[in-house]
Amino acid sequence: MEEPTCSSPIPSPSTPPTATNPAITHNDGMTRSQAANLYISLPNLSFKIIFAASAFPDTLAASSTRGIIRTLASICLSSSIGRWVDKSPHRLKTLSSTISINRLSVIAASILWLCIADPRVGDTSSFTPPIPTFGKYGAFALILVMEISETLSAQGNMLSMERDFVVTAADPDGHPYDLTNLNAVMRRIDLTCKLIAPLIISAIISATSAKIGVLFVGGMSLASWAVELWCAKRVWDMNAKLRVLKITNPDNSREQIYVTPVNRVVRGFYQYTQDIKQYFASPVWIPSFSLALLHLSALSYAATFITFLLNSGISLPIITIARAAGSVVEISSTLITPYGVTRLGKASRHGYFRGQPLENQDSETTLLESRQAENYIPDTKGNTEVGLERLGLWGLTFQFLNLLPVLLSISLLSSTSASPSSLNLFLTFLTLFLPLSLSRLGLWTYDLTTTQLVQTLHPSTSLSAFSGAENTFIAFFELTQHVCGIIWARPEDFVWIASVGVGSVGVSAVLYAGWVRRVRGHLVHWRWGCKG
Repeated sequence: MEEPTCSSPIPSPSTPPTATNPAITHNDGMTRSQAANLYISLPNLSFKIIFAASAFPDTLAASSTRGIIRTLASICLSSSIGRWVDKSPHRLKTLSSTISINRLSVIAASILWLCIADPRVGDTSSFTPPIPTFGKYGAFALILVMEISETLSAQGNMLSMERDFVVTAADPDGHPYDLTNLNAVMRRIDLTCKLIAPLIISAIISATSAKIGVLFVGGMSLASWAVELWCAKRVWDMNAKLRVLKITNPDNSREQIYVTPVNRVVRGFYQYTQDIKQYFASPVWIPSFSLALLHLSALSYAATFITFLLNSGISLPIITIARAAGSVVEISSTLITPYGVTRLGKASRHGYFRGQPLENQDSETTLLESRQAENYIPDTKGNTEVGLERLGLWGLTFQFLNLLPVLLSISLLSSTSASPSSLNLFLTFLTLFLPLSLSRLGLWTYDLTTTQLVQTLHPSTSLSAFSGAENTFIAFFELTQHVCGIIWARPEDFVWIASVGVGSVGVSAVLYAGWVRRVRGHLVHWRWGCKG
């Protein structure tokens, strides 16, 4: 019988992908062209602008309803989206579907906003006739449906890209396009667009009208739709690893025919509970849950915090400058993280490694058994993971320590009865804006390290389902933050909201430190301090 050879041809772009494609050779690493197309295929031009203030200028109910509906949709359906991504064998079709649904939702919502958004006073560019009140609320109801579609498709796009496409296409650790560098560049693009996009939209609306702003959002979504699809297709064509179909266990189609709507609901609820149960069974659920817990904090430049600052007598230009500075610090985290992972990963042989004390493994037999163990990790990969664990702990601790003076400053601002002109802006900068901006460095450093820990330590077959459950907890804590804003609605009560936020960061840091202690066997190299 003839032995199989390892020289099977790499599937060409025109070859239909199968689940049994041969192993990928060493020449299939990511190139600069692939990486560039991968970055462009991200939803970079996602202008998440709320036009409810223009359509409903006399109430905050529309904006609040929109936020609650989006959050509840994430809580109920995020895990289902992740499960769908995991069970979809064709990576390109999955990614293209999420891009198309997202762009169609934004374009449809833009058309509806165009019908109900009011032009500014004195504007003569109102090229849509006024509609009755019942039609206005009907259009807003359809907008909410499009908002749900846009939210869920954006989550599906993120899961398909970050938990499947990138993980599959990335080079091994230590290469220019390994997972650490790809994650950092993608997050840098995302944060930059989140900084620039609101400024562009605000400038357009200020110079023209809300309707022109709506047209711009819809037009950019239409233009970027084709570009993103084309770039995703190019990456898929050039990377043989992406063209290999995932091996999944599809449901029996014959059984699906006889499933009633009631049974679908029951089975959906059962699968939801199973996703949550599997989430807590993962070896990386604590870092993931700690990251989700950070969304309980309102200490970011969001609507609630900005309202408090304005009521405290701080002018909007100062807040805008501080917000821009915080965004620059956030972007800098994407430059610091790859370097920090490499530097801190060099301490992988100190103390415990994956729970195994290396100093006790003196015999050749013990070393051989440890190499054959299921949780053994090669040196290069192990160094990267140790660097991620240590840098994540540094980032989370750094965030917590910087939020302590922020909480003190908010307490003073809440209790002061001074007029705005007598506020000491320099002291406020030192105790409020500076540490708050620095805390964003720790936040996004921890976010990047946890993202890669999940990508590498959780089984790839259920990675998107795990991340979908993570999004469920993120949405839950965001909803809890909004509830806290309703309970403590007065500006002088914001100190309690801030206290809850700082407490959540502290709990997150304790949980993660306990996980690192259990995984590595220690938190601090005490022997370094004892040598003196």
